[in-house]
Amino acid sequence: MKVTKTHSPFDTVRREAVREQIQEEIQRHVNYGLHLGKGCTLRQTFLADVKKAVEQSRTRPILLLGPPGWGKSTTMAAVAQLAPSWLPGAVKILVHFIGLTGESRNIRLVLQSLCVQLAEAYCPHTQLSEGLPQLINEFHSLLGLVGTERPLVILLDGLDELSEDHGADLSWISASLPQNVHLILSATTDSPCTLQSALPTVLSIPPLSPEDITAALETKLRTDQRCLQEQQWQLLVNACLSCPCPLYLETAYSESMLWTSYSPQASLSLPPSLEGLYLGVLARLERELGRQLVRRAASLISISRWGVTEQELLDLLTRDGKVLQEVTSCHSSSSNPRVPYVSWARLRRGLGRHLTEVRTDGTWVYRWTHSELSHVCMNHYIKTVDCRMALHADYADYYQDKSQRTHIFQPLAWTLNEGEDGEGTTKSYKFNLRKLHGLPYHLVHSDQILPFLSECIFNYEFLLHKAWGLSVLDIKEDLNKAVLPDKVLVDVEVLSGALEMSTVVLLQDPCQLASQLMGRLGKLIIEDRPVAKGDPLKFSYLHALMAQCTQSSLPVLLPSSTCLLPPGGLQHILLAGHLTSVIALGGGQRGPLGVTSESDGSLRFWDLEQRRIIRSLDAVEGVVADSITLGLNDKMLIVCMGQSLQVREVESGRVVYSESDSVDRPIVTTTCEGQLLVVFYDGSHLVKVFDLAASCSLLHCVNISMEREAIHRNRSVLLSNNCIRDYVLFAYRSGDEAAVFSARGGAVLSVLSAQHGAASIQAVEMTEDYLLLFCRYPYKSGSEIIHIELFSTDSFLYQRAILGCSQDFISQVTVNRAGTHVVAFCPSPHTGITELVTWNLETEDHKHITRFPAVLTKGLCFDLRFCLGICSGEKYLHLWDLTCRISDQTLTYNIHKPRSDGTEEVIPMGKTLRYAVCRSIRAGTVYVWNLGRRRFVCRPVRVEHGLYSSTDTVLAHNFKLYIFTDRSTISSVEAPPCRFQTLLVYDLIKRSYVRRQTGIAVIPCLQHEYRLLEDGRTLLGLSETRDHLILWDLDFGSIKHEIKASHRESILCSSTVPDLQPDVTALRDATLMPWDVRTESQSAKKKRLGREAQREREVKRRLDGEKYNSIEQYVLSGDEQVAVCSYFAHHLNVFSMVSQEHLHTLEDKSSLLSLHTAALTYTGSHLVLTNYNQDQKTPYITLWDLHTGTVKKKLRNEAGVCCVAITDGGDRVVFGVKGSNRLKVWDPFRRNYRSICGYGNLTIEVSSELYMTEGGTRAILLSGQLSLWDLEASSVLSVLSLDARVRCMKLLRGCETSVLLGLSHSPTLISTRSTSSHPVSSATRAPKDEDLFGESSSSEEEEDS
Repeated sequence: MKVTKTHSPFDTVRREAVREQIQEEIQRHVNYGLHLGKGCTLRQTFLADVKKAVEQSRTRPILLLGPPGWGKSTTMAAVAQLAPSWLPGAVKILVHFIGLTGESRNIRLVLQSLCVQLAEAYCPHTQLSEGLPQLINEFHSLLGLVGTERPLVILLDGLDELSEDHGADLSWISASLPQNVHLILSATTDSPCTLQSALPTVLSIPPLSPEDITAALETKLRTDQRCLQEQQWQLLVNACLSCPCPLYLETAYSESMLWTSYSPQASLSLPPSLEGLYLGVLARLERELGRQLVRRAASLISISRWGVTEQELLDLLTRDGKVLQEVTSCHSSSSNPRVPYVSWARLRRGLGRHLTEVRTDGTWVYRWTHSELSHVCMNHYIKTVDCRMALHADYADYYQDKSQRTHIFQPLAWTLNEGEDGEGTTKSYKFNLRKLHGLPYHLVHSDQILPFLSECIFNYEFLLHKAWGLSVLDIKEDLNKAVLPDKVLVDVEVLSGALEMSTVVLLQDPCQLASQLMGRLGKLIIEDRPVAKGDPLKFSYLHALMAQCTQSSLPVLLPSSTCLLPPGGLQHILLAGHLTSVIALGGGQRGPLGVTSESDGSLRFWDLEQRRIIRSLDAVEGVVADSITLGLNDKMLIVCMGQSLQVREVESGRVVYSESDSVDRPIVTTTCEGQLLVVFYDGSHLVKVFDLAASCSLLHCVNISMEREAIHRNRSVLLSNNCIRDYVLFAYRSGDEAAVFSARGGAVLSVLSAQHGAASIQAVEMTEDYLLLFCRYPYKSGSEIIHIELFSTDSFLYQRAILGCSQDFISQVTVNRAGTHVVAFCPSPHTGITELVTWNLETEDHKHITRFPAVLTKGLCFDLRFCLGICSGEKYLHLWDLTCRISDQTLTYNIHKPRSDGTEEVIPMGKTLRYAVCRSIRAGTVYVWNLGRRRFVCRPVRVEHGLYSSTDTVLAHNFKLYIFTDRSTISSVEAPPCRFQTLLVYDLIKRSYVRRQTGIAVIPCLQHEYRLLEDGRTLLGLSETRDHLILWDLDFGSIKHEIKASHRESILCSSTVPDLQPDVTALRDATLMPWDVRTESQSAKKKRLGREAQREREVKRRLDGEKYNSIEQYVLSGDEQVAVCSYFAHHLNVFSMVSQEHLHTLEDKSSLLSLHTAALTYTGSHLVLTNYNQDQKTPYITLWDLHTGTVKKKLRNEAGVCCVAITDGGDRVVFGVKGSNRLKVWDPFRRNYRSICGYGNLTIEVSSELYMTEGGTRAILLSGQLSLWDLEASSVLSVLSLDARVRCMKLLRGCETSVLLGLSHSPTLISTRSTSSHPVSSATRAPKDEDLFGESSSSEEEEDS
């Protein structure tokens, strides 16, 4: 069999490419440091001062200050080489020269580089963040891992060279460094970078001494084998003494190299200042090469962003008419005049060491060796703001291809075709980082904000390539620059909010940009219509951006409307700093303090005000906390893990008390302002009270009980987290009473009973005034509602109740310290969304504050400014500030607000599938959606409520609902018990019942086991004993056919064979070797053959008996002609729905055959399924030919298959394997087999759904996310990451890939299609159905989607 090689997933390739770029950047800085430090002999005394400061300033950073050109970089390079000899141990040196490359000027990329090096040295295999706030916390966490055996020295040179991105944020430089960490910084004396908060040890770099100057000049002359005349030597030395800095010395010496022994002394001069010396160099070049050429070139280099490429410089020089006139006067002109390369070569040679070629933006650029020359050129040549903006505009025009010269070509990326092992060509992209970086920069600096908005911010292809070639974080940095002085740009705010919510997804897969934008902003844009003719739209730019998304240059799964959480709600802040996943969360009693536990047992203490870690504790005795509580004014830490309990001092980390012999799980809380620790034990009545102020001494150990025992075995005890006096409020989960326990007295003070016997207590809490019972009560239409019952803390009497709404599914409840608000976390595993809801205990306002697209496993909110939550498997904290939305009345919910439910089933309708009928999760609600009209993408054309109850069965066909209702409860001959006796047919178009038929007797089955056939006249279902299929005639209400299996050929049970007896013989004889057979006697052989025959008969009888099993499930072909049934047996039955006959029995004596993981072709010609051969102990994928009832092909050793799909012809099978992160493609008739790598967070599960489309060339996989796969190219084309789980999915058959998604949290139907570079023309589109529900509007023009 031919096995095809496939490519790595995109996110893996991108992650490796980013890491490779970071490693290359790191190596450049190391090489540069070695180059600078080579042969450095200056300032030995100052280096000794630095050594002394390193030894003394163990927790404070060291800052080296000096004027420009004072040799700071060379000094830092020398320190990097000498530091390992200054400190004991294997010293780790990290050096970074800011400004060496363009990337080194961005503080975010600087920190990313440092964190990568720290992680490799101290914590390998750690996944790092990319955002600046997250990197800052992770940087400090990594510093905490540095030990005495491997101290760390970090050298950052040139802080004043940081770009304006992030405002050159240096807040991450802390005043107190961890032990064994040394941070050495350098900056110019007049640097705008402020480090006062870091309290650094400042060392000022001294000027060069006369001895250093003389020695340096003599060394240079000796190295270059040159000598100067005495007067020339004196001139050079005196000039260097007048400006004793290394940069002046280098520049003056370079100028002296132009002197000859016969040069007149009067013609030789060296200005006493560095600026004068640079101006002299420029004047000399102007005399030699022309003033206009030097002026233009120096200006372009000085004003460029991190340098200019050679080609850019030549093209931009050509754009200047004065330069062209100057150079063409010396060179012959042509029809296309250009600046000759030789002119640039002479200028480059004349600049010598003043010009440096460095690697930036993936290419080589020229920049000034020292920034001081840039300042001189700016002051000398670019004296006005208009001149500066004109140069930026020239750059911007160049990147926008706004040139009359056709040779300038600046695409966003170049596409390269690469061959690989003879498997055809694959595309790769070389991104034009010069344009992606340079165009926004120069448009902003030339004050062209409107072109900046249209060409960059709201240009989809530009955003796509920037997110793809760089990062979505670079786009967010650009958005911060989109500011108009006289106007607030709503479009920018909305786009920024959408990108913020999709940052995590776009960092992993930037190709999802179009789907994420459409999924969040689709409804906003569709509903943005003028109220009256001539009124302006709310959004000026977003409409064009959304239109561009539909024409994406990449295949994208594009949703029709909003299927993700839209921007505008309360956003959370991501707090990073953990190096492994967070598993527990606790809050302090005073101040904004939080504490977390990682999966390795380490504990982190957070200052939530500053949003950073302030203390860390290592695990003790292998205890990994799953519950954390702080007590005794945050001086004691109570850690629980399973049945273990541990009390530790926060300051020292010492264990004060521990126990691990408990059978039951401890549940803890504190009271008396944190002095008393109260421990309940889940599953028992035992309660212990400890005094934390007295070294955790035991005060009470009592058994308490209530009149009604706990219902649940696990997680039965509910405790209040807040403490009032010495009270602890507790209850049993799902019970109807709670009790107040006195920690000092060790007894129950009062029992609080819910106001109704139907109550189910879900949580308890207390404030200064109230004891709170959170009770769940049954509500109308099968839903439930939360009542907060308030009791007095003084009299323990019932006061009042506060109602919630039917959409509250509370999991955890907290009360803020002020006692004014209750905050509840409502995670829903069914939707994958967590809601944060609040109650105001005085005004009784109930609000749903925000929704979060994940399931929170733990949450707390001791202050409305600091609402914290964690998710399983994540290493981040999620922080919300509720104060900005707590008074927003638009968020108020009450019992009358309609409940928003998801979609249970989607049924396409119409000849061209123009409509879809959606059955809601809420019983009785049905929606009709028009899939063809853009105006109705966000709202259904028909909504019906109350049509049926939860006990009815509803089927849809041809815009009619077939409702089977009125289950009988009286047993009789005519109507066996629990059968549907009434059929109601509701016409969705006419909005009325068109038929009511009584007297039928339809046997109840599961909803999905009913199928309407023959245009709604026949119902297919299962018999009462589930041993055969039944066809009901819905016109007459009677049974039309009973489709049974016929087993006449292999029925042994009906023969004269006696009843089966227990088989007392061994299951299998020992293996006989050839010599055993030769020596076997006739009687032994006869007995052996008899045993084998008996076993064969037993197996045959067992298999024949299985043929009378009940039907487990059945599948029906797409054309409704063939049905296949499974029976929990070693066989399947194939039936014809046309002739109502049993066609074949598919048997496999060694395997149980099931349809759980199976696929049937559209015409029912082939069936593919998974099976396990019990004899060979081998899993198989088997392809059956249903026309002949035989096995066509088998694929061996494929375990864990969760989903499978097959083409209409049965010539291709695709399947996904659990845990493999891959799809596998099998062409059984061509003997081809290949495995396709998936994307990083793909998790194929039993619930995954897989379909093939476009003739088997593409596949659609729903497994958490929706993904589109190119089976021919063996790659993932596109992924759509969703915030909530998809409840149901329907693939529309046709030439285009189109999928209908029913969401679990919203009734909106989402139509998802794949964009293509070859859109279907209007001439080839399918004919349109008529609008059946009055959608047509003569007053409004619109295009059908």
